[in-house]
Amino acid sequence: MTKTRIIALVLAVIMCIGMMSIAMAEEHEPVTIRFSWWGGDGRHAATLEVINQFQELYPWITVQGEYGSSDGYHDKLATQLTSKTEPDIMQVDPETMPQFVKSGDSFVDLAAAGFDFSNFDMAAISASTITGCYDGVQLGVPTGIAGPCMLVNADLAAEIGADFTKPYTWEDMITWGKAAREKGYYLLHANVSYLDNMLVNAYTKQVAGTTMFDTETGALLATEENLTKTYSLIKEFFDNETVAPIATMVQYAGDSIQSDPDWIAGKYVCTMTYISTANVMMAANPDANYIVGELPVAADALNKGWIVGCPQILTVSKNSKNVDAAILFLNYFYNNEKAVSTLNTQRSVPPTAFAREIVSADGNMDPILAAAVDILNSYNGLANDPIGSTPRAKTIIENEIEELAYGLVSPADAAAIVIEEYQEMAQ
Repeated sequence: MTKTRIIALVLAVIMCIGMMSIAMAEEHEPVTIRFSWWGGDGRHAATLEVINQFQELYPWITVQGEYGSSDGYHDKLATQLTSKTEPDIMQVDPETMPQFVKSGDSFVDLAAAGFDFSNFDMAAISASTITGCYDGVQLGVPTGIAGPCMLVNADLAAEIGADFTKPYTWEDMITWGKAAREKGYYLLHANVSYLDNMLVNAYTKQVAGTTMFDTETGALLATEENLTKTYSLIKEFFDNETVAPIATMVQYAGDSIQSDPDWIAGKYVCTMTYISTANVMMAANPDANYIVGELPVAADALNKGWIVGCPQILTVSKNSKNVDAAILFLNYFYNNEKAVSTLNTQRSVPPTAFAREIVSADGNMDPILAAAVDILNSYNGLANDPIGSTPRAKTIIENEIEELAYGLVSPADAAAIVIEEYQEMAQ
């Protein structure tokens, strides 16, 4: 075949594909759906590429991306839901979702609408509101596997004789913390919000065997006795310098924890971080030799405390005029090999074995993250309750952590203050 004939054949194929796309578009009325999410530049770029791929396959559907940072995202979404102006597809924080579900019937039953769950472990994702299931109805699809992980500088751990690869207790951490200080390190890198989300969350469930509030009724389950134990442990962490002083920690609040110069310089043995942000922590100090360790469990634990969660869920609005198009997009987003490969780990470790195999084959699955998922899957603790996960509930806990760290209250005083304010939130 001559070069001229090959070129002619290629042009004919391209023209045929173009005509088919036009014909397909002509068979459908043009549809526009809106998709909102938050994240960093990498997530934005990958998601926009998937949108482009989808639009090439379904040229009559336009997907408008509405994206930015997490700041103010859920406040804006709450206003949109109230005024029924929300996007067709929404990325939602799984701990914020219960408030939206409670305040109105806003989300589509995804299974009934035709979403393909065949690649998902339904026993796992239907077990909790954290993964989008409410009263047996799947209102959201998890975007990934997330949750806490213990990221360890293996060389420093070996230097102080700390073995994170075997089960250990919170008291073991205090002992290791003393050894770390003798070497000029701190054991645990954590700010106030991380102490709340990790230590308070897990340890309270471990010693009490319950969540702060009843998941179904909203009744207060936390007691002054158990919270006093929790705040006593926090006080020991500060008194024994297992963590850095509060004056240091408050400089790196929220998600700025990786910017602590001492972390960057390799002066912490470990950090309780999240699977979805472990790469950020490692990138801030790339020269360390990292492993993921087990997570601490109280010696007298009634529950393991640690749970598998997800970083976000995707939902579809009941007010959407184009639910079918939104479901078609979500099926592509989760179940198409090219889409999965493009998204890789931009929303944490993928939520299905199907997707994880693709990302692993691409060489994009960090073995650290894979190991963290395996460890977290072994705990199976209690899922967080909707009230205790609210910003208000978290602020109450965190205020008393700071007061305790500055020596302004005792553990018993901190517990009493939290219980008094939690009683006002109980239903």
